[in-house]
Amino acid sequence: MSIKPEAVENGVHVETRSRLSSGLNLSIVSPDVERHTLRRIDLALMPLIVITMGLQYVDKIILNGTAQFGIIEDLHLFENHGIDPDTSKPVISLHRFSVATLIFYWGLLVATIPASLLAQKLPIGKFLSSTVIIWGLLTVLTIEVKDYGALLALRFCLGIAEAGIGPGVSIFVTMYWKKQEQPLRYSIWYTATGLGGLLGSLMLYGMVHIEGSRPPWHYPYIILGSLTMAWGALLLVLLPDNPLTAKFLSAEQRVIAVERIRTEQTGIEDKTFKWDQALEVVTDPKSYLILAMNFCLHYVNGAISGFGTIIISSFGFSHFNAVLLTGAVGAMVVVVLIAAGAAGSYFKNSRLIIYCICEVPVIIGAALIWRMPWQTHRYAAIVGFVLLGSFAASYTMLLAIAGANTAGHTKKVLTQGIIWSTYAICNGVSPLFVKQTEVKSQYSSVFTGTIVTAVISSASCILLRFYLQHQNHKRDERYGKPTEDDIQNARFLDQTDVKNERFRYVL
Repeated sequence: MSIKPEAVENGVHVETRSRLSSGLNLSIVSPDVERHTLRRIDLALMPLIVITMGLQYVDKIILNGTAQFGIIEDLHLFENHGIDPDTSKPVISLHRFSVATLIFYWGLLVATIPASLLAQKLPIGKFLSSTVIIWGLLTVLTIEVKDYGALLALRFCLGIAEAGIGPGVSIFVTMYWKKQEQPLRYSIWYTATGLGGLLGSLMLYGMVHIEGSRPPWHYPYIILGSLTMAWGALLLVLLPDNPLTAKFLSAEQRVIAVERIRTEQTGIEDKTFKWDQALEVVTDPKSYLILAMNFCLHYVNGAISGFGTIIISSFGFSHFNAVLLTGAVGAMVVVVLIAAGAAGSYFKNSRLIIYCICEVPVIIGAALIWRMPWQTHRYAAIVGFVLLGSFAASYTMLLAIAGANTAGHTKKVLTQGIIWSTYAICNGVSPLFVKQTEVKSQYSSVFTGTIVTAVISSASCILLRFYLQHQNHKRDERYGKPTEDDIQNARFLDQTDVKNERFRYVL
């Protein structure tokens, strides 16, 4: 289908606005036409999202990868605590490295809610693109850092710069894809972390072998930071602000794209901040269950992304092999995300069940690392480390549940802000539990903590499922099951899920 240029007024194509105002009943649109529209959206937007999130994950693991190649020594990210009387070797503390890892997430925490609100107020395509350019610039500037304090300041600013990416992309997904379509799209998006881990490890392995006048750890920051800035500039051209300004769709397809989401009763976009919706976030019980699930879920992520190569080296592998083996976690993430995303999209009300199932390998993996002797079973420890990556599938189910079950634009924005804030808090705390003084006990603190938090996360998930089932049953009894006319009448009222009696929660 060819797309002809249209006149534009206030950023919205005139013909599109005319067709939208005249009304369109999606039920009279043929399934083939809707599928074609969905396919265009997928082909145009999913690659942009995947590459952006992949670059962000690679940015997060650069410090972890370069830990083996001089950054710890050059920037004094260690402390010497004397000599071990048993081995006569120096007792080295990496507490400074832990702080350098977690300070990024504290910057993320400080800026997540403000960034989420900016994503509501500003054109989201331009907001995300500009954010990518700024974070790429800060990544390159890391090579100018000369000491521990300067690194902390820069990584805190980097966290602030990247704070809008996660919430912004989450809001973006709810603007273009239906509830039933979202789990697979969230999973495809989040495969970027697996691909970023896999390809990023290979890229880091090659970059630290560059022979030049600079220290080996400089080259990943220069190359990846420059690549990120170039990608951000390209996004300024390619990323639309909403379906009505999507140049890759025809006028008819833009209307269909908007109408597809209208029938979902979650809204497209509203620039007005509504205090009643903000209050509802605080009073809604499911907000706290989602918060608990997300906080506990990401305990393990801080250890994997911040200390992966250091932990694997402790199993008895060389520095170079440790970098390569972290890529195995990325491969695991890709596999479980695709499987979980497909299951969540094709099996109705299965998302919370999938969430719990994907937490089981995390528990098994942590137990293997903690209890199997590394000297004789280091490959069992590697298997355990790879299994930890299944937490990513649980996270995509959480994002899909939160996106599908939150209506009202202000409420959606703040809910995404809370999700990414708790992500930042947990990732900003868990690195402190990776202690070099516990190598003999096989990092007992971090891996017993992983088991406990995975159990709490699963229990919160079960409670959330029962709560949502109860709410649906109560509404069916009080109001009856919603009809197509009920849904059509709701249109774009920007009602929240609590106030909209026609709304039913997805499980």
